[in-house]
Amino acid sequence: MPLIAITCGLYASPNRFIDELSALYQCTVYEDPMLVDQTGQAHDLKTDLIFKSIQGRHIPFDNFTHDRKKCMAALKVQISENILNGPCIFSGVLSHLIPGSVCGIYRIMSATPIQIRNQRAVTMDRLSIQAADAAIARSDQTEQRLAVHLNLDTLWDRTLHDMVLEWDDIDTSALDMTMDAVHQALGQVRSDIGRSMDHTHKNMHAVDFNISSRVDAALAGLGHHLIIESDSGHVLVTLDKKVMNLARAQKEIMDIACMIPGVKSVKTKIGPNFYKGGIARNLNLTAPFKRKT
Repeated sequence: MPLIAITCGLYASPNRFIDELSALYQCTVYEDPMLVDQTGQAHDLKTDLIFKSIQGRHIPFDNFTHDRKKCMAALKVQISENILNGPCIFSGVLSHLIPGSVCGIYRIMSATPIQIRNQRAVTMDRLSIQAADAAIARSDQTEQRLAVHLNLDTLWDRTLHDMVLEWDDIDTSALDMTMDAVHQALGQVRSDIGRSMDHTHKNMHAVDFNISSRVDAALAGLGHHLIIESDSGHVLVTLDKKVMNLARAQKEIMDIACMIPGVKSVKTKIGPNFYKGGIARNLNLTAPFKRKT
């Protein structure tokens, strides 16, 4: 089952390439705005709130509502369900929410020239050159904040991808790659996927991604910093930040996670960052004791 993720920024989608790739593998294409809309409808979340969560923007009272955690977890659930529904192509940056444990995903980075992105912004949204530059710069900055959230230096690391679309040949009238360049890139994709298809056509790790995502969504309201893993339905929840009452937190996690369909067992453990941070007290134990007179 082909699972393809194309990393591309605002006004940077390789449209012709995606169309040909979708037709070749009979894949459904999920662009980031579509994923946000699907997530909002399925989880009764406002799309503006989801976009704020992705972009790292301020969310009022988030320390109490934990809306950012809820939105990010809900996005993972939606992405995992789309994967389980059949062959798919993700276009944008949200595919980076798919964990490395989901094997068989073929990642492509589109190195779309900034000139093409600017011209698309001017043509598609009738922006001035200055406004186009500003919009793209803001979008790129939010993508960097998402990378930080995912503990990555950047989403544009070539080593994270199996292939890079270089855009050497450009159709300036269509503001896209030429069809010759598209077909050449398709040849490489077919060759790469063909070699790996024998052991990636049935990706059981996608099921565990779905289970761990649904557990994450169910636990998001607790507000804890959790790392959630699933192995054939056996869930391990790691608390990686200090909580006030460990025993109570563990019980809450166990009670909620056990109710999620597909979960066979739940265990909790303490992560390496659990005891880090906190208040640093400077106690001068050598100071002499002085009695009031």
